[in-house]
Amino acid sequence: MFPIVHLKREYKKSATLGSLILPSGLVLKTIERPWLNNKRKVSCYPEGVYIVKYLPRSASGKYKRVWHVQNVPNRSGILFHGGNLVKHSLGCTIVGLKHGWLGKLLAVLSSKIGLDKMRNELEGKDFILIVTSKW
Repeated sequence: MFPIVHLKREYKKSATLGSLILPSGLVLKTIERPWLNNKRKVSCYPEGVYIVKYLPRSASGKYKRVWHVQNVPNRSGILFHGGNLVKHSLGCTIVGLKHGWLGKLLAVLSSKIGLDKMRNELEGKDFILIVTSKW
């Protein structure tokens, strides 16, 4: 049986902020592209239920020990990986410890630590992701 992870989103004009709730109850924070009708490389992906597969490394080799969101309508290559700002993503979910600001831009902070916490709990495991609105 797959572990279940919840992603509760809050949609802003410039970014989508989220709370990622792991099976243990640990809450991490996320940042994604704003919702722009699921447009490739510029939008977050739709709310729904997805199987997420663990990858020792991404297809490009750029990211190691990440997760790949499966069967997103009209999309591919959506990962959970590190970073801080929306521009660090082409539609992926960036994981960190808290939301904040880098300069005047919304950000997720302490990404390496947040991603390591996710890895510690889910390393090598696929999971079911349930994506909903925060409200």
